[in-house]
Amino acid sequence: MVKYSDLKEILRINKDKNLISENAFVTHYLQNYKNDTLLIYDKLAINYMSNRVEEMVLKELNFGEIEWDVPFPPSENPLFKFIDLFAGIGGFRIALQNLGGKCVFSSEIDNAVKQTYEKNFGEYPFGDIKDFTGPKISDEELNGLIPDHNILAAGFPCQPFSLAGVSARTSLGQDHGFLDEIKGNLFFDIARIVRVKRPDIVFLENVKNFQGHDKGKTFKTVKETMVDLGYKFYSTIINAEKLVPQSRQRFYMICFRENISNFSFPEFTGESKKLKDILEENVGDEYTISDRLWEGHINRTRRNLERGTGFTANLADIDKPSKTLVARYGKDGKECLIPQNGQNPRKLTPRECARLQGFPENFILPISNAAAYHQFGNSVAVPVIQAIAIELLKYLDNN
Repeated sequence: MVKYSDLKEILRINKDKNLISENAFVTHYLQNYKNDTLLIYDKLAINYMSNRVEEMVLKELNFGEIEWDVPFPPSENPLFKFIDLFAGIGGFRIALQNLGGKCVFSSEIDNAVKQTYEKNFGEYPFGDIKDFTGPKISDEELNGLIPDHNILAAGFPCQPFSLAGVSARTSLGQDHGFLDEIKGNLFFDIARIVRVKRPDIVFLENVKNFQGHDKGKTFKTVKETMVDLGYKFYSTIINAEKLVPQSRQRFYMICFRENISNFSFPEFTGESKKLKDILEENVGDEYTISDRLWEGHINRTRRNLERGTGFTANLADIDKPSKTLVARYGKDGKECLIPQNGQNPRKLTPRECARLQGFPENFILPISNAAAYHQFGNSVAVPVIQAIAIELLKYLDNN
């Protein structure tokens, strides 16, 4: 038996940024070589590994038994298979693996995010999804490149559809929504995968504003596209505050390949979670904001309140859920400032941000605080994903 951490060192995984694409092939192969999921990648992965170590050393490595010494190892006897598109740091993956699923393909374009993902799951996501869905890729090639799966999970980029994103792009004269050719039209790459691979379930997440973006035209296009592909479509807005101490409203879309008429999203009752329950006790001074920054927050808040527009920075009420954690939080922390006796308020720590999104305590954080704030701000609330997935699996069980 060989530990993944030893293989990682021998194969120089995560050692060279120029090899990130190769790392995706190698780690996907290591997670799936005992089944027929990725036969098309075998030669490439073995070739990449052979280039890194001598062939004799490669043969001596006992791939028959890999000890996955990572926080969230792959399922050995999976109940279902899923793919993780626009994977981020793996919020969907944790939730679905908790329920017995096995991820057979992951994709994420941000290299810093990929490194966080690999440290926790032992797998590098592939890069730009358009490498698999672009116009030069035939349906036959796509079918071979992406493994068969039961569930397609995707928290596709939300910035082109969020209220803040639309406002910012409009002020800069930039396109938003589907007109944003870089991020906004990535839904159609998902739709092409669905058309070719025909998963049982498509599980999508986006910002609350997605439903009303462009006077509802964006949502109408998505729904009609999925219905035209032969899927039954369900959607709702859920606030995560009953499961995590954060007011985070997100739009969830569920599509079933068969005509399901009895699906219902889970309902959450009881009191909202309190921010104070996830705060760390001993927090370093580096999280306390400076006099200059705090004074700037106060002055800008006063001016914006007087004119009725712009952001406001207020101390968080720790007996209630926090405001929505966003990717820009690390810049000044204005969305959630924790009050302190006799001091300026402080920002959340990276571990507190992880808790706000419902990530387990053993989740390995990004190396830098700036990366942590960005990555957790872009993530999903894991307990909400898992609660919805429990309802989805009832459909798979019945079929």
